Amino acid sequence: MKALAKVAIAALLLSATVLAAPTATLTLTSPQNGASVQAGATVSWSIFVGVSSGDNAGLALVCVDLAQDAANPAKFDIPYAASVPAAMASFSRPLGISNPGEGGNTTGYVGVQRGADNQKNLIQLGGAQNTFGAPGGSIGTDFTPEGGIGQGAQPQLVASGSFAAPGTAGVYTFRLQNPLVNVITTLNSPPAFSPVQAVATNDINIAGGVISFIVTSGPAICPGDADCDGDVDFDDIDLFVAALGGESAWAAQYFALYGTQPPCSYLNNDVDGNSSVDFDDIDPFVAAIGSFCP
Repeated sequence: MKALAKVAIAALLLSATVLAAPTATLTLTSPQNGASVQAGATVSWSIFVGVSSGDNAGLALVCVDLAQDAANPAKFDIPYAASVPAAMASFSRPLGISNPGEGGNTTGYVGVQRGADNQKNLIQLGGAQNTFGAPGGSIGTDFTPEGGIGQGAQPQLVASGSFAAPGTAGVYTFRLQNPLVNVITTLNSPPAFSPVQAVATNDINIAGGVISFIVTSGPAICPGDADCDGDVDFDDIDLFVAALGGESAWAAQYFALYGTQPPCSYLNNDVDGNSSVDFDDIDPFVAAIGSFCP
């Protein structure tokens, strides 16, 4: 878990030139920010980074946590980011330097889950370019750093993902924490290393790194009742399988069968109760067949 911090320190020690203090801005956005959503609705999020121009040659490392506030009415394990943006491929293993993947992911660039069970935050999203001028072993295989990242007209997408709104009504807040940003001070061609500089904590702006939304009371949750008919039986199987592909896939399958939008919550498919519909729900779903809704 300290891999990225060690890379940041090592890279900083190699730096021979210190330029004017660079700055960075990290933001967290969501279409649902400030809105009211029903339990089970999809909440999407994106993290962006921008770094100052004129005092550096672009982003070398970015690392940040996505955390749920302690006061949230209910908690869950925040799902991993969806993927590594194409422009950030050199920040993710094996091309770049990032944490090892977990949960079936090939890279920890998409975050790693840490915390108590059923309330884990997404830690250390991001990674670093290899600026040392030589390839690493299994990671950092791309040793030609790219300059100018994070200095475009629009901030650079770091990661994006989504989760199902919890079943408990109330105000929910998510925010960025523990940001770490390095920038390239001089962009050199291998085998020369490209020195980097850490952006001081006080020079990393995360004021825009927070989103909030309100979960309103929706239909009562009935775990396993994928077809919204008040029980769990073999008629639910096809819709439950569709739900594993996301809320839109489930709703589309329901519409194809019944000609209307589902009258129940997508969280009916969250049979293990962790606010995420995934393969971990399969065994509980099978066990629930033959049961009735309260």
